[in-house]
Amino acid sequence: MRRPLRGASDSELLELCLGGGETAWEELVIRYQGLVFSTALEVGLGTDDAGDVFQEVWAELYRSLRRIRHPDALARWLMVATRRASWKVAVRSRRVVPDLPPDLVDPWALPDEAIEFLEARTRIEEALGELGEPCATVLRLLFLEDPPKDYREIATAAGVAIGTIGSARARCMTKLRRILRHRP
Repeated sequence: MRRPLRGASDSELLELCLGGGETAWEELVIRYQGLVFSTALEVGLGTDDAGDVFQEVWAELYRSLRRIRHPDALARWLMVATRRASWKVAVRSRRVVPDLPPDLVDPWALPDEAIEFLEARTRIEEALGELGEPCATVLRLLFLEDPPKDYREIATAAGVAIGTIGSARARCMTKLRRILRHRP
């Protein structure tokens, strides 16, 4: 699938979405689908409930497009919206979320390691947005997909030769580290 807006910033994509840009909307969903779904799972929901939360979060973003004040903080907005929606689903279904520590009764009282993980994941997603192609696709499919894609799938998605994936991975990781070192 060709993605002409792959390198666009979140601000640019949101602006295009406000103008009815379907391609921009698709790019946002592709860019952040892993973040939204994994955040719902990390809260403790099963895959069916996480799928419901996924749909709710994207619907909420669509309804909120005009109210997004900090478009460059979209990943954080999506994580907060996902946590809120996940808690609503957990409460509505009157199920106890498995292995839920007592300090998670308040969804904002996340343990330090969960906050650090989510912040690191957000930093990585944002850095991947700056990385450019084909590196961003290669690294996303290798390290952020669950389960990771095989080299054939990665080569097809990234538009590179299958024999170059290993060297591309090393080169792209070096670039990603450089970007992350220069970010606040």
